[in-house]
Amino acid sequence: MTTTTGQVQASPLDAARAMAPLLRAMAEEIERERKLPHEAVAALRGAGLFHLTVPRDLHGLQADPLLLAQIIEEVAAADGSAGWCVMIAAQNAVLSGFADRDAATTMLATGGILAGVARPIGRAVPKDGGCVVSGRWPFASGSSHADWFAAECLRYDGGDDQPLRDAAGNAVSFMAFLPREQVTVHDTWDTTGLRGTASHDFSVDGVFVPEPFLLRMFPAPWHPWPFYRTLALMFTTHGAHALGLGRAALDAAIDAARRKIGWGTARPLAEQPRLQLQLAEAFVLVESVREHLHGATGRLWDAAQAGAELGRLNARVRLATSHAAAASWRAVESLHAALGTTAVFRSSPLERQFRDMRTAAAHVMVGPLTYEAAGRVELGLPAGMPFFD
Repeated sequence: MTTTTGQVQASPLDAARAMAPLLRAMAEEIERERKLPHEAVAALRGAGLFHLTVPRDLHGLQADPLLLAQIIEEVAAADGSAGWCVMIAAQNAVLSGFADRDAATTMLATGGILAGVARPIGRAVPKDGGCVVSGRWPFASGSSHADWFAAECLRYDGGDDQPLRDAAGNAVSFMAFLPREQVTVHDTWDTTGLRGTASHDFSVDGVFVPEPFLLRMFPAPWHPWPFYRTLALMFTTHGAHALGLGRAALDAAIDAARRKIGWGTARPLAEQPRLQLQLAEAFVLVESVREHLHGATGRLWDAAQAGAELGRLNARVRLATSHAAAASWRAVESLHAALGTTAVFRSSPLERQFRDMRTAAAHVMVGPLTYEAAGRVELGLPAGMPFFD
């Protein structure tokens, strides 16, 4: 396989696994600087891991959903912030299957990385050949290394300060693609966990965006890959990221338990039944939700490729994704508690995994609203949330 930068490697999954020592060695720097170091970005870019959902036509990896999940889990297991940045890049890169092909080619050339926010809180006013865009958007993960930014806007065509509406009366939104030099990044991401994701605000003020770099949300994709017609699959990456953190926490707990001497005894903590029980419960949580997520993903992907009726498969994938995040959080939390004072020191990987997992689990796309939407679908009611049907 040849990546966007011309590098040849056996497989992207092998590349993700091989990158783990580098990312672990940079953990302190990632935390301190609150962004991925240049060396880490270069390695991920060189392996094509920021282009997992870019079509092969545009020199991307076009990774199927199960491979996508495995890769993100591997990177997240090495470093939560790096895994998050790869995950968000994969979600943003899905837009390459919908955007004007020439515009997508321009943005993705030589490994270009896309950050962005899918919230219609900007303003786009038509001008000959495009729109003038203004606004400020929060939580643009990867803003420290992005080459382009995607900003969702409502379009205002008339003089009454009302947004353009479709035939059903819904406000019409557009994604505007902006090169880095036209964007101002605001240092707002100073958090408990996932500190290295640089999920800052960004803004633009009166920037002209040519028509090819404006995408109405969501048209039919220009590319035939079934992934682009089954966008519930895009969010399985949240579950994969959580599984990576859960797996890493298990490894960290096992290592610590073998070395730590239990209180009031000369025996390692690993020999105590209480710890053995908690470890086993955390292990089965992570392993079972991985099987559930991969199974639901595989069933939806098979149906999408076959052009079959999807029924409730979208909603069940979204539910499996949220469950993976929630269960991984419970596993990490229990392991953190089981190791006692060992896990509260910054020198313990569990300390950071605990903070990263708590922050990741707070994301709206795996939160309580997704459970409610999945429950409505099972009851035969409208989901009331995007990408459930």
